[in-house]
Amino acid sequence: MSQSNSPMESPFEINENSEKRYMEGWINQIIRWYYYVKEGVNQATALKTLVYVLIGIAGLLTLKDAQSGYWIIGLIGIVSIPIFGIIGWMWVTRGKKSEEYYQVRYTSPFGRYGIQMSEKQMKNLDEINTNIKLLLEEIKKNNSV
Repeated sequence: MSQSNSPMESPFEINENSEKRYMEGWINQIIRWYYYVKEGVNQATALKTLVYVLIGIAGLLTLKDAQSGYWIIGLIGIVSIPIFGIIGWMWVTRGKKSEEYYQVRYTSPFGRYGIQMSEKQMKNLDEINTNIKLLLEEIKKNNSV
């Protein structure tokens, strides 16, 4: 296993290629707006209990006969599975990468500092590993003489 002596490139660097990959195109526009809306909804989570109550009341009011409404609920559940599957596939294969990019791009100075410290730690560990290998080679060489 060979290691290059070139400095490790940061995967967090925002450059022209990352801007093209994550900011341009209609799919990235949709993902970015979804991310923005999702973050907005996350800020409004205090209202979720009220929303659940309103949905439950609306569901009870729309069902005239409780027994006839069960097949509608089951049909909605069955139809929603492939829709959620497609949305989930798109999110896992494309959206998560863009979301992580936006989080790094818009991170606070404190978040960026943590990333920089992790990068520095990895660089130091690589240097230590290289020095240990050189030291072991030197020891083997001296023992064989």
